[in-house]
Amino acid sequence: MSVVTHKPPPNARLIETDRDFFSKSGPLPLHWNDVRQFPRFYLRSRTQAVIFPFKTQPATAPKTCQVITGDVSRGGMNLITEEQAFPSQRIDIRLASGELRTLKVVWCRRVGERRYSVGAQFVS
Repeated sequence: MSVVTHKPPPNARLIETDRDFFSKSGPLPLHWNDVRQFPRFYLRSRTQAVIFPFKTQPATAPKTCQVITGDVSRGGMNLITEEQAFPSQRIDIRLASGELRTLKVVWCRRVGERRYSVGAQFVS
C-alpha cells in the first residue's frame, strides 16, 4: 500500500511576508457570500493584550502578551496570536488610542507554526 502525501510546491508561500502583511490599509475587499453586519478595515499593528484562561482552566493566571491586529469593524477584530484561543475566551486589548477594549473569541484557526488567526467580537 502506497502512501500519498500532499505537499505544496517548493515555491508556494503559505503565509504572506511581514512587508506584505503590514503594507495593507483601507477597506477589505467584499466577497459575494459575505454576511457580515459591518464592513471590515485593515488595521495592521502590534499591540498589548491580556488573554484570560479558558473556562476549563480557571486556576490559570491571565497572560499578558503582544498580538498582531489584522482587521477591525464596528463589531470586532481579527488578531494573530502565538497561542490557540477558544470560543467565548476573553481577551483585553489596548487600542492605538490607548483605550482598553474587551473581546470575546468567536473562532480560532491555525495559520502557521505557533500562529493563530482569532476572530473576536467587542464586548460592551
